[in-house]
Amino acid sequence: MPNNTPFWDLIALKLIVFLPKILIAIIGAVFGLMLSGDIGKDGKIQVSVPVMIKFVIAVTISLVGGSAHIEIMKWQDYSVTVHGLIMLMWAVFGMLAIGIVYQSIALMQGKSLAEIIKEIKDAAFAIFGK
Repeated sequence: MPNNTPFWDLIALKLIVFLPKILIAIIGAVFGLMLSGDIGKDGKIQVSVPVMIKFVIAVTISLVGGSAHIEIMKWQDYSVTVHGLIMLMWAVFGMLAIGIVYQSIALMQGKSLAEIIKEIKDAAFAIFGK
């Protein structure tokens, strides 16, 4: 029996599996932007070139790092949800590393630790509500 499935249907099926991973990578990147101080007290992101670069880096870290982690650990047989969780962790911790570097530079430039903690706390309250 010949396979009469159109080419675009196969592409759509593969995208349906990959889209949740991309969505989770984007959510992880937003969490990472919150940790790096790019989301303000009002919960809004000031869109600029450095913020877009950080966002793209976070999504890339998530997709590439998460995929590599899944392959290295041989977890290909696990569900899409598990893959998404791994990618979320890669996005959050990748951006956390970038946020730590950003906040260390801010500390060296004279910003106090209390100001940094308050900035991150205010951003979290703005995003998740009080």
